[in-house]
Amino acid sequence: ALHGGGGVATKLDGSTNKQITREAGKRGWVVVFPQGIEKGWHDGRKIRGRKARLRAKADDVGFISKVIDRVHADFGIDLKRVYATGISNGGFMSLRLAVDLSDRVAAVGAVTATMGKNLEHKTPKHPVGVLFMNGTEDPLVPYNGGHVTVLGMKRGAILSTAGSVNWWVKHMNCTGEPVKTTLPNLIKRDGTYTEVETYNDCRGNARVVLYRVVNGGHTWPGGMQYLSRKIIGRVSRDFSGAKKIFDFFAMHHR
Repeated sequence: ALHGGGGVATKLDGSTNKQITREAGKRGWVVVFPQGIEKGWHDGRKIRGRKARLRAKADDVGFISKVIDRVHADFGIDLKRVYATGISNGGFMSLRLAVDLSDRVAAVGAVTATMGKNLEHKTPKHPVGVLFMNGTEDPLVPYNGGHVTVLGMKRGAILSTAGSVNWWVKHMNCTGEPVKTTLPNLIKRDGTYTEVETYNDCRGNARVVLYRVVNGGHTWPGGMQYLSRKIIGRVSRDFSGAKKIFDFFAMHHR
């Protein structure tokens, strides 16, 4: 479970209202919260600045691979059932792992993140399940693509959410139209509702899923409003993001 840019590993679970550890505990899963260099991950986006230069020197794909080895040695985890999730920079890094570490990771869940343009030319070698969970009114990672923008500074070129989903549908050789549903709008006062698109018929029994949080912001569904709505947008209170992501993971293995 990968923290966002500027975040720390020890606070990620709390920011989700402890959804991650709660869901892992229910399933008897091992969950790991690694810490990135300079509070971030080298997800491949071209970003200016001192911290970005330091992050770019890190082999975070290699690091996560070694984390998997260490956790397997310590806890005997099932290497056919290794997953990655994260928010923002952690979500972008999860998607990079889906591309560059597809021989080890069975599925990923990216929250408030899309595909960086830097990954567009690559091809995953193995089937990977991919889930996106994005708000249509995210003020930092634009739903329709362009550039991640933080405090007026551009933080890397990205595909749109639709473009990212289509990229994975193409590379996972998904066939047929997606199954479309709408989640129950349980908490109307949060100003959001969520539409789901699921592509089931993909290479190696992988799935590609989009949770489109209409009016949602740069937030984890069911998590904390960690900054004001003006800065990060709205939090959906209709569902637990971690539960949906972990349910998705449970359907995938290498």
